[in-house]
Amino acid sequence: MSVPGTVAARRRPRPLLSQRAEARLGPRHREVLDELEALFLRDGFSGFSVRELAASVGCSRRTLYEVAPSKDELVLIVLDRFLHRVGRAALDSIDTTQSFADQITAYFLGGIELQRLTHVFGEDLADDAAARRLFDRHYGFVMAVTEQLVADGVASGEFLPVSPSIVAGVLAGTGMFFNQPDVQADTGLDLERAIDGALELVVRSIRTDS
Repeated sequence: MSVPGTVAARRRPRPLLSQRAEARLGPRHREVLDELEALFLRDGFSGFSVRELAASVGCSRRTLYEVAPSKDELVLIVLDRFLHRVGRAALDSIDTTQSFADQITAYFLGGIELQRLTHVFGEDLADDAAARRLFDRHYGFVMAVTEQLVADGVASGEFLPVSPSIVAGVLAGTGMFFNQPDVQADTGLDLERAIDGALELVVRSIRTDS
């Protein structure tokens, strides 16, 4: 089973800004979206007014309103665009000719940018109901892809008869745990090393040849 061609097509959230709609935007509008993404991921989004956002990325308020009619909708578009970009990178990392263990590892490491969310961004996300719902939809997609990879590994005999949902939940929650500054300080591990180690431990434990 090809995960990118089945689960991805069936379960991936629909973009808030379609490819056609984004193509209709001017080059400067797309640059502004990229700059807003970098700003939000670094400094969060709740503390900025539309005027301050425009000043931060060097454009007019009119330019922002040409992308979205309100700050709330602009935040959702920027967040959704980021999540889709990272999601595509993660899926593109999967080589379906490899073992399911290697596919799972490639998928999580390919989307590691999603785990590198700053503390201030995470707080804003937790406090904004609409943004949190959007993030949860994408998180559900990560779970669905992982569950399918585990289920296929079980069906092929590569994995023990484990619960795909439990394995997916453990792996999906790993990055969020290790991305906490105090956890990184206590373990002395950067995010990539921590996730790689957790993947090796969990995936190896469910292999039939381990």
